[in-house]
Amino acid sequence: MDSKPTALIVEDSEAFAMYFSLVLNRLGLNVVPTKDGLEALTLLRVIRPDIVIIDAAVKERDGIKASTLVSAVEHISNVPVIITYKEENKKAFEDCVNHDHFGCLLKPVNILEFHRMVQQCVTFARNTKRRAIRTVCNKKISVKYKKTSHDYYATSLSGGGVFVRSIEPLPVGTEVEVSIEMKEGKCVNLAGTVIYQKDVYTNAFKFASGMAIEFKDLTAKTSELLKEYILNLLVGDIMEEQKNIFKLK
Repeated sequence: MDSKPTALIVEDSEAFAMYFSLVLNRLGLNVVPTKDGLEALTLLRVIRPDIVIIDAAVKERDGIKASTLVSAVEHISNVPVIITYKEENKKAFEDCVNHDHFGCLLKPVNILEFHRMVQQCVTFARNTKRRAIRTVCNKKISVKYKKTSHDYYATSLSGGGVFVRSIEPLPVGTEVEVSIEMKEGKCVNLAGTVIYQKDVYTNAFKFASGMAIEFKDLTAKTSELLKEYILNLLVGDIMEEQKNIFKLK
């Protein structure tokens, strides 16, 4: 009953595997991590991932190099492949890019570039391609309707809108004002429209009852504040722990 897309990660660094998996989960994907090409080939015959992320210098096992795996993915599952690499592994990287692949990412990985590639490769629920950066969220926000404000818990937040839990979501088309508290107690206030609602009894295993609110009339300053806030939710804690995993620019 889980409709989330799946990413297969082939990465023998436990730190990279852990944090890549965490970020992909926050972006709304299921993740299957594996540490070598042989395990990955076995998994590819059992599951059909929506995207495969391969470290160019992953350890060889039974002669299966990263380049061999990149070539094999096309024949087994025909899904997009993203190759990650470090500068010191340039030879292994060059061997990989001789085979069919979607894109390449230098480590530490630029999170915005990583997000862009994932969104281009992966189709989410309701056959949507996500343009704005988003992350899972468990923050309380205020939604004002007809001069009355109510607090809701947001479950996902993007540069284009927010989904909030609610047993009685507002009707589609309702105009609202959204207030989100950011760093240091500062709030950003946004105009929005309810564009989608879900009741308690529909698709109960996919996500909670609630409503999606699309932001409108965003200024450049507000858009930048939202992006910074979402990036902090997405990777802020990771970058405190592991500065060599991701970068913002």
